Amino acid sequence: MPDVRKLSKDERVFLAGCIRAVTMANGSIDEEELEDIDSILKKLKFWDYEECMVEFEENIKDEESFYQYAQRITSKEAQDIILRTIYELTLQDGIPSGSEESIFEKLNKIWQNQ
Repeated sequence: MPDVRKLSKDERVFLAGCIRAVTMANGSIDEEELEDIDSILKKLKFWDYEECMVEFEENIKDEESFYQYAQRITSKEAQDIILRTIYELTLQDGIPSGSEESIFEKLNKIWQNQ
């Protein structure tokens, strides 16, 4: 897994929000999912996740602003890191739910059209 320290602060903030969105896609988060998140954060070396999550929650209030923020992520390397992380998270529980796939698909579509 790539090292997120290569990402800008805005890109890390968005990645933190993506991690939260995917894990909360089914409406709740259980102990196993928390362990999966911790494991992924360690692999990514995402040491400022909590700080980025706070900033994300302060600035992104709804789905529309989430996808508007996504349009600010123009680096192909950052987009790839974010999509790969989302994909790995969706596989943690086996078959991804429709909402998890939807986040991945919408971001992929936004970034393909840039």
